[in-house]
Amino acid sequence: MIARTSTKRPLRAARQTGLSLIELMVALVVSMVIVGAVFGLMSVSEGRKRTTMSVNDINQSGVFALYQLDKAIRSAGSGYSQNWPLTYGCRLNVYLSGNKDQILPLPSRVPAPFDKLATQLGGFRLAPLLIVQNGTPLTTGSSDAIITMAGNAGYGEIPTEFSNTAPTVSGSVVNLSLINTMTFNAGNLVLVADRNNTAGNVQPCYIGQVQAGFTGSVAVQLPLTGAYDASKGLDGNAGSVSATGVAMNLGNVGGGNLPAFGVYGVGANNTLMFYDLLQSGGNGYTAIPLADGVMEMHALYGIDPNNTGNVSWQAPTGAFDAVTLSNGTQTAAANLYAIKAVRIALILRTSLPERAQQLVGNASAATATGVVSPGPLVLFADVPGLTYTRKLQGDEQNYRYRVLETTIPLRNTLLQR
Repeated sequence: MIARTSTKRPLRAARQTGLSLIELMVALVVSMVIVGAVFGLMSVSEGRKRTTMSVNDINQSGVFALYQLDKAIRSAGSGYSQNWPLTYGCRLNVYLSGNKDQILPLPSRVPAPFDKLATQLGGFRLAPLLIVQNGTPLTTGSSDAIITMAGNAGYGEIPTEFSNTAPTVSGSVVNLSLINTMTFNAGNLVLVADRNNTAGNVQPCYIGQVQAGFTGSVAVQLPLTGAYDASKGLDGNAGSVSATGVAMNLGNVGGGNLPAFGVYGVGANNTLMFYDLLQSGGNGYTAIPLADGVMEMHALYGIDPNNTGNVSWQAPTGAFDAVTLSNGTQTAAANLYAIKAVRIALILRTSLPERAQQLVGNASAATATGVVSPGPLVLFADVPGLTYTRKLQGDEQNYRYRVLETTIPLRNTLLQR
């Protein structure tokens, strides 16, 4: 019997396992959903983190800005406020010989954003505090400027009387005959004012520098000569002061206790700026940035003319407009004396715009384009008739804002009873 050979092929090995095209597509879709969810969560988390950090940044900037303003305003008037009838509103004459330039009352140049102030005020006059309404121009909105002036000698603001002898001028040296010179040292800046009022108005005043090497232990002659040259001025020189004048120590340029004559205001890029009117800090004609994120600054006077302890709020307008308030009349000096505090409000804005959905929680409505329309910013809301409302337009609506307000007393004026 012949064996028959099979022509069939051997059975394949067990069929290999794998994923079908449909299974691959399902897995891909599921993975994309998970990745999208994770990405969305990270995006929301990052957005909230950025929001929290930006808000913290403007809060810190605002607190620091108020600290700087508080420090300057509390000391305003130091060194001369006890003689307020003859110093408040006097037209400052300051000639800085190193620059060969008159820097006050009408400086040849002032840096932005304060470059319009000298013209607007008609020159800088001596005052503890002045609020210049809309003093710094902004692209959108407006902002006030604040001028503070304070000495820093640390001698209790006690003025030194002339010894019934008018000053003499010899070249660039102005000699003051004083009843004593114990409170003066070489390099001190000295404010020279006149008691001889004409028609009840405050006379010009002069700032000079005590001669290098001077010691006031015995001498009663105080020589003024140095970088701050009292022998020159737009209104004459310190030699024109009568025999009934007084000299007041304002501090020392080289000794670390600099006088603080400065102006504060909001400049470009939402930055609070400071400019040293006396240029005693060595910065020349340069405005110094203090804090960023400050979009606007506004202020009110707190007045108490009868020293009753009850302060009423007054806008920097009318009799308290900066020009009127510093015009040198006795009425203006009395109004300056009545200012016992200042209330400051800052509008702070984050540096980066945010997505509309991140702002909805603080918004009153959202437009079809996704631009959120937050409600207006309100300052001094508890002061009837003096409330300031800032409406936000266009791209301004895509930022976060904070409003900080504080009341700062004028320590030297409060002590005058």
